[in-house]
Amino acid sequence: MAKSFLKWAGGKTRYARLLESLSPPKWSGKFVEPFMGSAALFFQVEPDRAVLADSNEELVICFQEVRDHPHEVMGLLDEIPNEKEHYEMVRSTDPATLQPLHRAARVIYLNKTGFRGLWRVNRQGRFNVPYGAYERPYYNRDAFLMASKVLQGAKLRCGDYRECLRSARKGDWVYLDPPYVPTGAWGDFTRYTAGQFLGSDHEELATQVRSLDARGVHFLLTNSDTPFARDLYSGFGMGILETRRDIDLRSRHRKSTDLVVSNYLGSAEIKNSISRAS
Repeated sequence: MAKSFLKWAGGKTRYARLLESLSPPKWSGKFVEPFMGSAALFFQVEPDRAVLADSNEELVICFQEVRDHPHEVMGLLDEIPNEKEHYEMVRSTDPATLQPLHRAARVIYLNKTGFRGLWRVNRQGRFNVPYGAYERPYYNRDAFLMASKVLQGAKLRCGDYRECLRSARKGDWVYLDPPYVPTGAWGDFTRYTAGQFLGSDHEELATQVRSLDARGVHFLLTNSDTPFARDLYSGFGMGILETRRDIDLRSRHRKSTDLVVSNYLGSAEIKNSISRAS
């Protein structure tokens, strides 16, 4: 089974099988993920047709190169030493000066050797995660090639999520995993691009989601379980998913809950499906 080749803060690798169990009973269209991150659910579902998008240009280029040139990306990774000095040099390199293959290898290298696999940038868009000193391989060859194979049926786009949603049609399944509404434990988890995703952005997203519903598009959405998020999606089916925030250094703060929202499942159905899959 395919799985993501990246560890992504807020990624859903741990919950991908459970989220797959919440898929529409019948959907004949394409899979659409406008906040792809590590694309964990995409790899779990392995759809024949998909549109994956993200506003993080480095991430999208990485996925494109893994799809189109997996052996070349692995070859570049094999040449990169896991040393603090080299990490800091790669981190400070302006990715715009690199060819796409090297940009892809840089993303994977920083992801695998940076502290806790974080992808965080400052307001100037410069990657600023410290070295993590992890002794682990940058990739698993079989998993990497499987990911490349599954990506063959995916269109990859860099840009605003609204552009991606415009491609969704009746019968498609859209999974939305946006930067979460902040909570006290990890309120700064909005900066994996130079911009931020603020309250007004969440309100606009809710408007876009209601447009999907009006067009007959199936959607599943995850977000932090807050009164604000619940109010935004009132009228849709909602459920609670017990989650874990490995990004937090304090173990007692790692337990959390996610809000799961859908227009094709009622609240009782979501609760029952989560209970069966947990």
